[in-house]
Amino acid sequence: MTPAEAPVWREQLKRAIRENGRDAHNRYLQFATVGLDGKPRVRMVVFRGFSPSEISFFIITDARSEKVKELAHCPDVEVGWYFTHTREQFRLQCSSEIHSHSADSDLHRDALWKALSDSAKAQFFWPKPGLLSGEGQSLEITAHPPETFVVIECRPQRVDYLLLAKTQRRMVSDLTASGWTEVSVNP
Repeated sequence: MTPAEAPVWREQLKRAIRENGRDAHNRYLQFATVGLDGKPRVRMVVFRGFSPSEISFFIITDARSEKVKELAHCPDVEVGWYFTHTREQFRLQCSSEIHSHSADSDLHRDALWKALSDSAKAQFFWPKPGLLSGEGQSLEITAHPPETFVVIECRPQRVDYLLLAKTQRRMVSDLTASGWTEVSVNP
């Protein structure tokens, strides 16, 4: 185990994204949080890209959703991501940070908003998630990101990579004070 600046898992993940890109479902990942009641919560989210430094990645959500409250209580998350074509699984333990409308000039938030389709943007103007159908009020549609649009930045701290192809391999990577350590383990 030798510390590395550019972790192997990141190149494996970028390659898996590229090689599985033809299937839209490979952009979906499982996002697990700790509920306010201490119980696990998992939901599907969409990968929205890496940060410019590639040390983190982004997903988006509605500021009124339960996951935002859960992340304020416990910012630790686990992401599960399976790529069907290459048969690779990534489990990423991450710290998270919420980028909201109150953040000072957040270029990532603005860029992610601009990249959304009109139908994806429309969701952030709907009534509050979780209310009974027909209850709540829609927000006024604006050209700029509304207060309800937040970006969740996930910073991996531990990555468990599993290749399930003919020759199975597994590698566990941990972020330490001196960089990433990576070790091969039995699948």
